[in-house]
Amino acid sequence: MSEAATSGQGLSWRAACGIAVLVLTLSMIAMAQANYHADDPQANQVLSGSAFGYADLPGRQVLVPVETALARGMKNFRKAVAEPGRVVDLTYAGAQHGAEAEAGQLPNRFTDMPGAVFAASQGVEPGSDVLVATEAFLAEREVLAVTPATGEQACGDEARQGLLQRIGREIVWCREVAGLSDGGRLSLARFVTHGRDELVVLAYNGPGGKAAYLEYPGSADPGGTWRLDDGGEFSLEAYRPLFAFRGPGGVELAVRWSGPEGDALDLYRQADDSFTPFVAATWARPE
Repeated sequence: MSEAATSGQGLSWRAACGIAVLVLTLSMIAMAQANYHADDPQANQVLSGSAFGYADLPGRQVLVPVETALARGMKNFRKAVAEPGRVVDLTYAGAQHGAEAEAGQLPNRFTDMPGAVFAASQGVEPGSDVLVATEAFLAEREVLAVTPATGEQACGDEARQGLLQRIGREIVWCREVAGLSDGGRLSLARFVTHGRDELVVLAYNGPGGKAAYLEYPGSADPGGTWRLDDGGEFSLEAYRPLFAFRGPGGVELAVRWSGPEGDALDLYRQADDSFTPFVAATWARPE
């Protein structure tokens, strides 16, 4: 009887400790969400109420590859925003620890990665990138669809003149990238080289003549100017706006930028006439 009682007390003590740890973890996450670092987009994964993830190959589940402690605190993340601006309901399925790949094999992008797993209410494009968010995050925003431009369309006069006035350098090329469902247009321009300094700028020209800009400076290097082994060229094919929001401060834009070293996912938000990093994630490209 004494041994059984001792064993039962031990189990109760472990359960109480486990609950205390869980409560403490969730409390820390809640505090962090209320005080996320506006100048640290990597830290804003999950803590901002949003995080980048991707779908499995059947397109029925979504993984947000984050640390286990953060993954366990994502039970209130119930939405996914997918390209070009589609919102899908999610159900939290739990946190997975990931697993080591077998010898000689590359790790599976979905099952071998630690993070939060969600079941999608509707199919999403297999392997596609999404932004997982809380309902509170989306309640403050209007989702804007992004439609990629077809072919090599030169940017309009308004975009070109705005870029020239802002940067004060000659434009090498200027291309229209996409249109937003609010009527705005996205254009990308490369400017003449100053020594080793290169510059590409994304311009958003919205309704009523409102504009915002995102600068991508680079330095000419044999290993790559903007991305690894890019040969000094900014690839339009590798740069893709996914979807956008009309947020509290203006337009917020989700972009995927691919390179041999992997994919960079960024959510930028408008601050006056500039875009600044808000949420960011990187991961290796699937083989």
